[in-house]
Amino acid sequence: MVRGFKPEATQRNEDFARIVRTKLVEHEISRDKIMKITGIASTTLSHRFYSKKTSPEPDLMTVKELRAYCKILKLSDEDILNFIKG
Repeated sequence: MVRGFKPEATQRNEDFARIVRTKLVEHEISRDKIMKITGIASTTLSHRFYSKKTSPEPDLMTVKELRAYCKILKLSDEDILNFIKG
């Protein structure tokens, strides 16, 4: 890693986590509701999208979980492709 620059995967994860957090607010979906829909625990949701101490880790989610986010949050094709491209 070059000083001051993050690896591409880290930046991609942070960008996607920011999009998900923004969409949750935009669509007025609570953390409890998204946890119920996706079947994940509070700690897992925090690691995926809200981690303050480390980089968020949305790339650890399952395809089923990603589908739920896409459907519920109405993520754009561009947002999804930018996240999954490697």
